[in-house]
Amino acid sequence: MRHIFIINPVAGKGKTQHDIENKIHALLKNKKTEYEVYFTKFKGDVNSFVINKCKDEIPTVFYACGGDGTLHEVINSAYNFNHACVGIIPCGSGNDFVKNFENRTYFEDIDLQINGEVVKLDLIKVKDEYAASVCNVGFDADAGFNMHKFKKIPFITGSGCYIMSVFYCLLKKLGKDLKVVIDESETINGTFLLGVIANGHSYGGGYKCAPKAAINDGIMDLCFVKNMSRLNIISLINNYKTGNHLENNKLKKYITYRKCKHVKITSVEPINLCIDGENYACDELDFKIVPNALNFWLPKGVQIQENKNRDGSF
Repeated sequence: MRHIFIINPVAGKGKTQHDIENKIHALLKNKKTEYEVYFTKFKGDVNSFVINKCKDEIPTVFYACGGDGTLHEVINSAYNFNHACVGIIPCGSGNDFVKNFENRTYFEDIDLQINGEVVKLDLIKVKDEYAASVCNVGFDADAGFNMHKFKKIPFITGSGCYIMSVFYCLLKKLGKDLKVVIDESETINGTFLLGVIANGHSYGGGYKCAPKAAINDGIMDLCFVKNMSRLNIISLINNYKTGNHLENNKLKKYITYRKCKHVKITSVEPINLCIDGENYACDELDFKIVPNALNFWLPKGVQIQENKNRDGSF
């Protein structure tokens, strides 16, 4: 197995990337393991690099050394190649994908990475792309879209950037008029503060938006929240952080939560869409779960979280 480490030099403000490179060389340079370290040069660079490497048909693990955005790029570049696996060494702002695993600090251990194994995970297909974690629209997508305004502020973490962006967006007009069709059998219409279609349970640097979600259950989790007052939004944010919003009696009347396999969303005007933190503008969206779609490289000692609260909708 060949191991290629794709390092995004600006992820997480570029604090740990060279440390990761040094650890890789220190462990592997005198071993027989075939490996390579590649620093991305610009956005979109990953796609051509991965495709060119895959042409030789050598079984390869491509490690996304960055955040969820870097992982998104590597997955969508390697997806069509059966001999390619995707791993991650988290060093981004949010690192939400690895929160779906037990012993997630092991992702930072190069030796445990090299001695890992392949597992199958689900993906969400939307806009001819594939999402590993969360797709979201509305207030939270606007917050994600505006995070870049705060990322250059010294000493602000990924979750800190998201919090600052949330308060920035609170000053804007709230609510999106949407039509949401779930599995061709249920339609909800209304003005929604936010909505997520989730494979994993967290986004935004640790907000547990879909607490019943699991990345290998062959199903998506939908959570839509009706528009509400700014005072109630503060309560929602606090509960969203911990994943307790589904249990809060004061919030239940605002929330629709479903397990589903297909979702269509129509908006009366273009809205922001975040796919694993990557931003787009659109007015019609189609989401489908693709079970066992991803060849994911799991470090030795890491397990997928067992979600005991998978069942149930309201």
